[in-house]
Amino acid sequence: MTLNLRLLSLTFLVLLGSACGAAAQTAGTDEAVGPNGIVAQKLALTPAQKNAVYNAVVRQKLPMTTRGIATVVGAPVLPSVPLRDLPSSAALDGTEAGFLKYAMVGGDVVLVDPIRMRVVDVIHGGAAP
Repeated sequence: MTLNLRLLSLTFLVLLGSACGAAAQTAGTDEAVGPNGIVAQKLALTPAQKNAVYNAVVRQKLPMTTRGIATVVGAPVLPSVPLRDLPSSAALDGTEAGFLKYAMVGGDVVLVDPIRMRVVDVIHGGAAP
């Protein structure tokens, strides 16, 4: 009788432990992906803000990153890609875009969400006056 009780208790504990692990894996989505696989862009910089960011970044004259990052909004960014803080002259402090980081790819400024490691905007080289 005690063997059956121990076996029942052990079975209950195993089932309880496996259910908790499965619940932790199904926390929900953390990004909005459309039906065609397109990631929805929530960040909307004005043309003046894009121009300020591009000009501030180009003035720094830092080397370009050419590998490990796609210039497509929603594309994942590898953790090995060196990201830089936006310059203070980019005038994005206090906005929702103030936490973003960037990388230069082929003359384009690629804005990256450093938490989700996704491309959130691409400012093309023609944005400068």
